[in-house]
Amino acid sequence: MQIPKLQPTTRRREYDSYSDELRSQVVREWLFSEKTHRDIDEEILGLNRNISKGYQSMNILHFLGLKADFHGLFKGISEEVAIVFLKDDDQDFRDVISLLEERKEIINLQTLVDQESEEIRRAKEDTSEKRRERISRAEKRPKRIRVYSYTYHRNPDIVAEALSRANGYCETCGSSAPFVRASDGSPFLEVHHVKSLSDGGEDTLVNVLALCPNCHRKKHYG
Repeated sequence: MQIPKLQPTTRRREYDSYSDELRSQVVREWLFSEKTHRDIDEEILGLNRNISKGYQSMNILHFLGLKADFHGLFKGISEEVAIVFLKDDDQDFRDVISLLEERKEIINLQTLVDQESEEIRRAKEDTSEKRRERISRAEKRPKRIRVYSYTYHRNPDIVAEALSRANGYCETCGSSAPFVRASDGSPFLEVHHVKSLSDGGEDTLVNVLALCPNCHRKKHYG
């Protein structure tokens, strides 16, 4: 197999922003699949593909020297065989090989939530008898899974001002907050972004509502 020429860059900001586990998945998807940079940003790094435009994964790969010529290079080939090819090449693939040998199990938090929601949906379609039978055979201690997720650092002034504006009343249903916080006695409301930050929504007062927990859940799941 003809291995393309490595063309590493010196820009390492994106590379340093992620763990070896995530870098490993980025490299693996680029070498063994036809997924685009945008696909990888969304599915592996948990980013909005229309905002990141694939630049995060692209710069991780470019720092390692894995440019367009490497895209899908090993599709249909086992990782073990691919590593042999890289080790036999005259170029220095030590960093890439190290990432390919990274084997820790990791799953995106949203993927886990979606998976559990689908499993619950299917369980609801069964009879109580079938569910109880499975429960009787199931492990009592659930499997522990390592997950990763991303969040946004919200402007605290936006949160505080939205709560002040609501004055203890839900800005959707108009009901008073269901309880007060033990920490400071303030009415418990949750600040919700009308257009989510992950979809490009702004962290501004016009894009937030202070909601009671019921209305907040309804906005997400109703």
